[in-house]
Parts: sequence; structure tokens; C-alpha cells
Amino acid sequence: MRRLCALLGLVALPLVAFGPTALAASKGQTPKRFAVAMKVDQEVPHCDPATNAAQGRAVFRITDAATGTVKYKLIAKNLPGDITAAHIHQSPAGQPGAIVQPLQLTAGAKKGVIGSGTFQNPALVAALQSNPSQYYVNVHSSVCTSGVIRGQFGGSSSS
Repeated sequence: MRRLCALLGLVALPLVAFGPTALAASKGQTPKRFAVAMKVDQEVPHCDPATNAAQGRAVFRITDAATGTVKYKLIAKNLPGDITAAHIHQSPAGQPGAIVQPLQLTAGAKKGVIGSGTFQNPALVAALQSNPSQYYVNVHSSVCTSGVIRGQFGGSSSS
């Protein structure tokens, strides 16, 4: 493999798999990055017009824990209707919850990167770092106003 990479002028890098859990450099460290997989079967209540093809991913990177500054990117595909909103909510898996942080969308986006931005919320950052499974991110559409896809922080899910 190294010889092939050298011939092609490439650098061999180790493969790293990211699941829907909080990512930290090593056990015991405070997470600085969260990657959350969003699926139809995790949304409560279920969005009947949506199929299992509707899915997404949200990536959050804490850039300054003291000020609660977070950069994020939302990616989605195959959502029914027009994308209307995205939020972080507080609630364990399998239950709807209150909105704790709205997320900015890209106007007119239907698939791919549907939103990105930065927010400051020190209380939310502290809570996510101490108990991420009590929070989820979801995306809403004109067809499914209560939400189409959802992903629980911390790897908990109903599926």
C-alpha cells in the first residue's frame, strides 16, 4: 500500500470511522466536536410522508467553550417538501423536546449542505459536554412541520 501511494504521490493516512457519538481525542477529555447522524425513524412524532432515504448529518465544533462558541454544518438529502427550520432540542431519545438553539439554514437549499454558521450559547455547550444524550438536532420541512429527521447527541437513539 505504501509503495502504491508513493508511486501515485499520495500519503497513506489511517482510516478513522466516526459514529453518531461525541468525539474526543481520548477517554476522559471534554468533547470539542460532535457528529450526529439524523434519520427519519428517530423523529418523534414520525413524519409519515418521509421515507428512509431522508437522512442527514450535523457536525458541531466547539471553538471556545468559555464563550459557548460553536461552528456547525447541517447536511441533508431526500427530505419531503421545502426545508423550513433546524434546531437543537433538549430531550432524551424517543421524546419530543423544547428548542434550545435555532440553527441557520441556507436559503433555498434542498439537499447537500442545508445550513452552516456559528452560535454562542455557553449553557448549552456545558450541558452538551456533560450530558449529550439529553439533546438532539432535527430538521423540519413544509410537509413535516414538527420535524423530518432527528439525531440524538451522544449516540443514543431509538433505532
